[in-house]
Amino acid sequence: MVAEKTIYDPALADGRFQLETLALRWVLVGLYALLTGLGVIDVPLVWFAASEGFLVAYHIYYTWYTWHELTQDKPLPPEAAYATPFLDAVAVSATLIAIGDPLHPIWSVYFFIIVGVAFFYYPVIREFGIWLAMNYAVVGLVLTLRGVDVMAPHMIVAGILLVAGTYNLSTYTGGERRLRDRMSEVARTDPLTRLRNRRGLEESLEVQLASATQDAGLAVLMIDVDRFKRYNDQFGHLVADRVLEQLGEVLSAAVREPELVSRYGGDEFVVLLPGVSSEEAMRLAERLCDQVARTGLCTISIGVSVSFGEEKNALVLVDRADS
Repeated sequence: MVAEKTIYDPALADGRFQLETLALRWVLVGLYALLTGLGVIDVPLVWFAASEGFLVAYHIYYTWYTWHELTQDKPLPPEAAYATPFLDAVAVSATLIAIGDPLHPIWSVYFFIIVGVAFFYYPVIREFGIWLAMNYAVVGLVLTLRGVDVMAPHMIVAGILLVAGTYNLSTYTGGERRLRDRMSEVARTDPLTRLRNRRGLEESLEVQLASATQDAGLAVLMIDVDRFKRYNDQFGHLVADRVLEQLGEVLSAAVREPELVSRYGGDEFVVLLPGVSSEEAMRLAERLCDQVARTGLCTISIGVSVSFGEEKNALVLVDRADS
């Protein structure tokens, strides 16, 4: 079920990883209670009850949230996912306030959250950095109001480390994401025409096919260059390649969504037309044939297939247009 539905939270894309993380969270909550009970962590009873109560309540919610996202067909809004690291930071801050020591080793849990934000919630990492700095400042303020002797210089250094760590990871993961996006784009792009290649087409087709309905179908136009072998034989591969390049430009300029024009392979191109009827698809196919012929570049033949939601296999739809 998980693979078939949209999950807004990227950290939930791997269900096993998320369940392991959930278990670790509960271990930490329990460990905090155990170490406090054994006297290893010295926390006033009232502050321990308040902080542990918050941690338990928050993790009950987080357990429900994880279960909901992994098992239910309709995910929660994206805001629910992005709120997670912000609440995690509050949980750590509340624990430091209860312990009465802003430099307690529990402080290091902030960095685990920073790493998670950098890799799973990158779009909000700047906002999280600001939130984290504010949280830590609140820790110092509350402890000061409690009469705790806060070592301000040490807290300032610790705060700088948190901000620097957030910035460093955001820079690293930002560059890594841009490189990954670029590699992904190259893998989906035909180097000759700069259109989507077959892989990119199949991905787009799956998305568009899922949206096809009886009222708004999805048309697939399979385009072949007439007697293309003649260009190779008489004029050479460079001229033939130039014909394909220019044909790609003509097709892209003739449709509403140029990103749905793809080079399927060889002299074959595919155009996806979402939200059209069979008659509209046929009219556009005829118009494309006329437009290409008027350029004097070449002539083309077009096969058309249309799905109104009944066909779920993308490759079958392409094969039908090619037959």
